[in-house]
Amino acid sequence: MAESPLSLNALEYTFRHLLKVAFPQMGSEPFRVEKGEGIVTVFIKDIRIIFKTMAQEDMDYFLIDRSNPQLIANAKGTLKIPVFYFNFEDDTGYGLRIEDFGGNVYHTIICSETGDSIKICYDLLTPSFLMLSRYEEFYSERHDEHGRFPYGLSLAENNCMVEIPLVDEYAMLLRRWLCLFFPDRFQAVPRTPRVVPTHDIDILYRFQSRWQALKSIFGRDLLINRDLKMVWKSLREYRAWRQDDFNDPYLLAIQEFAMKEHAAGLESVFFFKALCEGEDDATYDIRDARLKQIFTHLYYEYIIGIHGSYSSAEKDGQLLMERKRIEKQLADFGGPVTCSRQHYLRARFAGTPNSLDLWQQAGITDDYTLGFAERCGFRCGTCHPYPLYDVRNDKVTDIIEHPLIVMDGTLFDYMKLSVEESKELVMKLKQRCFDVEGDFVLLWHNHATTREFEPYFNSVYLPLLTNNY
Repeated sequence: MAESPLSLNALEYTFRHLLKVAFPQMGSEPFRVEKGEGIVTVFIKDIRIIFKTMAQEDMDYFLIDRSNPQLIANAKGTLKIPVFYFNFEDDTGYGLRIEDFGGNVYHTIICSETGDSIKICYDLLTPSFLMLSRYEEFYSERHDEHGRFPYGLSLAENNCMVEIPLVDEYAMLLRRWLCLFFPDRFQAVPRTPRVVPTHDIDILYRFQSRWQALKSIFGRDLLINRDLKMVWKSLREYRAWRQDDFNDPYLLAIQEFAMKEHAAGLESVFFFKALCEGEDDATYDIRDARLKQIFTHLYYEYIIGIHGSYSSAEKDGQLLMERKRIEKQLADFGGPVTCSRQHYLRARFAGTPNSLDLWQQAGITDDYTLGFAERCGFRCGTCHPYPLYDVRNDKVTDIIEHPLIVMDGTLFDYMKLSVEESKELVMKLKQRCFDVEGDFVLLWHNHATTREFEPYFNSVYLPLLTNNY
């Protein structure tokens, strides 16, 4: 078998993430990687970890075709996960036998007789790199109407693993095996999982004029939604807004997010557009005096980020200009704005300039964009923050990705789920994040708290604001 198709940089990057997830206290531990015929060897803490790895033709097949991988139990025995098995020709030493849910036994791990090395017959490295780096997106020429890489073409869909944090599950298996064979060298120090609420402020106000307000109430609530209770509630909200425009329900939703999430001890992130009236994609003006008061309320307790406009995902210099605008509005408080999420989740890795180019140009250090609009789950195979990889230049970037797991609109607009179906899926994904000690990053818009969205907000979103599981 030929050498791994991954470069040494890519292998080191991938093993670093697996190590950090498996042993958070060892995130900066030094190690060395060597490539051989069909194997990759990692030298760490006076032992060798020897992985079987895919050849180029195996990786190419994995990327372009629906595969039928072997399934084994994860480290906790709670879930079947796909693995890619390549047997060692010299299975000497003694082995660890792992049973899956069906009672099948796989001879998976071989520890050498000298006690200083472990052989892993599964390729944990290649699939992990492909998922983390978004390799498939750098070379895809197919995109949806918004220029996004489609879920339907992804490895996550082809291998039925969008609801599995596969890379993190591999890290948990690695933790289990290393602690089992080398208890004096490796000890598990679990990371505390988190719920991370985030909010894209696409629309700042529901009511902007009498005519627009009444059109919204009687045109949508009455004629489209055909809900009299909704109409009466909207009329009450409208009267309150007439008395004080700070009573706009979308403004009040921002305050409700902040209050409830602070009470739950959570660190929230609010993303605001930085456009001016009359510009493309502008739904409010970043210079609005009421917005300045909202910033005053949020700045010291929460993270404020830039919600990159639609065109900023492809227009050179646009995101940098928007970042400078929002920083100007926050000048009284000090500190740069260095975290972002693209409007419509428009991350683009193919072509030039791509998202990595534009984020680095704008001085972004933390991004929250990478989730599929069409499906909730694990686009990157992980729910841990991690540095993005520049596949074109074969190097790690300084941009930390915080993968998006659930977006409100995905539940009711794309997946068309009921409230109960949404709750079941969201709780399952939260549990899977917590099982691998990761971050459950969710996006809920301020306009998705009232009217037809209110049942989702009350029954799906609010129960998430607890770390109990």
